[in-house]
Amino acid sequence: MPEIIGRVVATEKNPSTTNSVQFWVEKDMVLKPFDVVMIRHIKGSHTYAIITELRYLTDSAGYLSDWVSSDFGDVAAEPRNERIGTTVADAEILYNDQDLEMPIRNGAPVEWADSDGIRKALGLLSLRHPVPAGWFRMSNGQEVVVDFEGNYLIGPEGAHLNIAGISGLATKTSYAMFLCSALQQRRPDDVSLVIFNVKGFDLLSLDEPAKPEDLSEADQANWRKCGLEPKPFGNVSYFYPYADSESLAYNASKVPRDVHKRQLAAGTCHHYIYPVAYGKQKLSLLLTDIDDGTRTMEDCAAEVAEDKDVGNWSTLRELLSEKTKAAAKGSGPKPGAITVQSWRKFYRLLRTRTKNDIFTEVAGSRPKERRQCPTAEVLKHLGPGKVVVIDIEPLPDYLQTLVVGDILEQIIAAKLGGSEEQQDDQHDIGRVVIFADELNKYAPKQGGGSLTDTLLEITERGRSLGIVLFGAEQFRSGVHDRVIGNCATNVFGRTSAVEIKKASEYRMLNQTQQASLTRLPQGTLMIQHPVFTSATVKVNFPRPAYAQPKGGK
Repeated sequence: MPEIIGRVVATEKNPSTTNSVQFWVEKDMVLKPFDVVMIRHIKGSHTYAIITELRYLTDSAGYLSDWVSSDFGDVAAEPRNERIGTTVADAEILYNDQDLEMPIRNGAPVEWADSDGIRKALGLLSLRHPVPAGWFRMSNGQEVVVDFEGNYLIGPEGAHLNIAGISGLATKTSYAMFLCSALQQRRPDDVSLVIFNVKGFDLLSLDEPAKPEDLSEADQANWRKCGLEPKPFGNVSYFYPYADSESLAYNASKVPRDVHKRQLAAGTCHHYIYPVAYGKQKLSLLLTDIDDGTRTMEDCAAEVAEDKDVGNWSTLRELLSEKTKAAAKGSGPKPGAITVQSWRKFYRLLRTRTKNDIFTEVAGSRPKERRQCPTAEVLKHLGPGKVVVIDIEPLPDYLQTLVVGDILEQIIAAKLGGSEEQQDDQHDIGRVVIFADELNKYAPKQGGGSLTDTLLEITERGRSLGIVLFGAEQFRSGVHDRVIGNCATNVFGRTSAVEIKKASEYRMLNQTQQASLTRLPQGTLMIQHPVFTSATVKVNFPRPAYAQPKGGK
């Protein structure tokens, strides 16, 4: 017979409702928020509820009466009679197995819910395309696997995921890679992955297995618990920023030398560059952080892109210098013309911002060692079941914005029929999932430019185009409202109390959930998803199954 752990209590002050219920808990029974219970209801039905808060009540009239009963505040005094008390749990109704919406009656017995009952109550048994999201452990030791519905995670019904939390504690990147691995294992025939590495070199050896000391047998069991194999990614291509230095192995990345050598031998790494013929068309992306309310800098960039007689970046800089001098000699700006001050500003920005080795032409010598690859050719390596990792960590913010914006624009163009550069190589790139950390840099709440517009287009049209954004940031309050608002799935890691008070997105969580966010341990997250019947579910996920090198170059 199932163990009864408490009974429903409905009072005049706190009645049961169609959405909530309270029950007292058997003495010495241990529960916690996010546990799921089953309550016997009318007509032989059963109602499932998730615990949201726990309170302990006694018959004490107040603090002072308790102080008096302790011999007027004598901390050594033992009370003659133990006070009457009990733990009361508040719970949110999830589901009734006969679709009854009547409030639960006083005295109804409360039991632990079993795994199948919990999954049905959370809306997980009718998923058409389940994608593992993690698992949670109940206070009675029972473990329940949680899945996302693929049609709402990566489209077409809904799409896009956002992960927020404190860097280093929220494990945002690890969770994103867990989901990406799940997609590669579950959807290898239609999903491709584009991953931007923005911190260190943790994502630069995704196709190498984790060392035994980093992935224990228990960790491997956690992967299998979710229905996945604990294995690294397959079909991975790496793209590092080019460096014109043999001593640096022709790349500016922090990727460890031994890892880079293995990738060179396997032919899986490339060093990306911007030849002037292609790069001049992307100059507006170099200026997204510049305060340009009238978009004059974009007008300058558009005019430069039309110049045909430009063979390299030095020639382009000379051409701009001549334009600036010619504008200065004029008697005054013509109506609608760009002013000399604007040309000077644009020239100054271009001269300083293109002083990087990625702005170069394809070299004729040592092609096997240089492994140069124009960014316009990156998508040739993308397709269903494949992963493209683009390292932007060594680059300053404005160049990171250039690379991210360029790749996103290429993906959109490929989905819309292909750009001029893609006409010779039109192939199926699959449903593209893009992971970008530090999303607040690319789509800030205030300001922004052409890259923000690109991200808005992806989040607003992407689910129908087959482009999905997995974004992450430390502070949700710093990201454009429409980018956040278009994410069907939201993940919350450990977050500061200040951020919770500041960001309106956290107001939908109750006080217990908000407090829980400030102390979530590593490897534990709170998730929201359209198919869940609960507002949030707290889950754990396994450690990465790919290698994470300990040292760089």
